[in-house]
Formats: sequence, structure tokens, C-alpha cells
Amino acid sequence: MVEGSGPTVMLVGGLAGNWFDWDGVAALLARACTVVRFDRPGFGLSPASDEPPTVRGESDRIGAVLDAVGVRGPVTVVGHSMGGWYAEGFARTYPGRAAALVLLDASIAARHPLALPRRWRLGVSTGLARGASACGLQRLAGPWVRLVTHGAPDAEAVEWIRLTFTDPDYLRSALIENAAYPDLGAELERLRPLGPLPATLVVAADSGRSGRWVRAQRRLADRLGAGFESLRPARHNMMADRPASVAALIASMTV
Repeated sequence: MVEGSGPTVMLVGGLAGNWFDWDGVAALLARACTVVRFDRPGFGLSPASDEPPTVRGESDRIGAVLDAVGVRGPVTVVGHSMGGWYAEGFARTYPGRAAALVLLDASIAARHPLALPRRWRLGVSTGLARGASACGLQRLAGPWVRLVTHGAPDAEAVEWIRLTFTDPDYLRSALIENAAYPDLGAELERLRPLGPLPATLVVAADSGRSGRWVRAQRRLADRLGAGFESLRPARHNMMADRPASVAALIASMTV
């Protein structure tokens, strides 16, 4: 989806994120920017894939989406949560195409010494998804989960939420992406030496009870040589909680 005109901002959702999660932020940014948003395989409007995600693969996908909509020049790339890994991966592997990087409560790569072998994690996730869909649990709980994590949706998003969160492919894709978490974090660490980042801003959601997390986000900013901001009060899905503040921070990084 492409909206507005002006400097381009690419919005990259987090784990199981959908294009409509960005509605409030996109509407504000589109007043002065070209806003591009998309769904990864299995989420929102996109068909599922049989392949688990990789940072390199999702970095390439960001580039392919920009190519498909005719955006050739450098963009401000924004990643939320796990999408921060994909956004940073894009900035490192396509340095000429990233004018700036904004990481919204981004996941933090860490060692997982007790993680199950990859094939077990993926197999268990696929089995859980099939079971939850077959017994009707997903149909009952899916929209409720969205309400808890993002708050009350806009009226026009209600039907998209119902369709998306009750789709078996959506649940399977979300659990597989979650199962790939340790692999994605390790891959990002391998990509980090590739090159310097553009101007970068790390934004932490501060609920008032999340001091350890905010400190971890500040350490991430220090490690990346990035600026740091915290939003309080805000939950993890800050684009739903604080769309005006998030849009203003992104706009401050556009060129």
C-alpha cells in the first residue's frame, strides 16, 4: 500500500504484524511523506509461505516491495519489534537505499542456549497451529488477542481483523516466525559487521513498569550509535497507543 507524497517512509511490522496496525501513523505521515506498508507472507493480505523467515530474505523483500512500487531513492525504514531486525538488516545489506532507520521497541538479539533444535521448534509450531485452528480455539480467541495487544480498533479495521486473526495460515505463519526467533537474532548478529548504519533512532515503549526493558533499549541505542527516545505511557504496540507521537518521531528522521 502506498499513500501520500514526499520523502518515502517504509513501515515494517513486527511479529505477526499487519498493514492495518499502522493506520493511525500512516494517515499522519502521509500528509508530508510517501508511506509504503506491506504484509509479510501469511499476514494481512499476503499468502503464506512454506519457508520460515530469515533476516536476509526479509531485507530482500523490503527492497523488492520498494522496487515494485517504483521507489528507487533512499528511504526512512521503520521496524517495529521483530520487524526492527528486518529493517536493520535492510539498512546493512542495502546501505545506499536506507536514508535513516527508526527502531520502535525493537527485539534485542540474545543468546538462547536452551533453544530446541530448529526442526523441532518449527514442527511443534506447525502442529500447535493446526490443532488450535481445527478445534476452533483460533476462531474464538484470535480477535480477542488483537484487542488486548492493540486496544479497540477503528471501525474500518474490524472486518480485516476478523478475517486475518481467524485465518489458519495467519496463526501458522505467526507461530513459525516466533519459532525462528533464535535463528533470526543470530543471523542479525552475523550481518551487523557488514557496514555502518545510516542515522538511527531507537524508540522504547515505557509503560511505567518496564524499566529493565527501557534500559535494554537504551543499551541497544548505544551499541548502534543511535539516538534514543522513550514514550511514556506506551505499550509495546506503540503505533496503536501513541500514533501521533510515533509519527512525529518518524517524521523527524525523514529526509
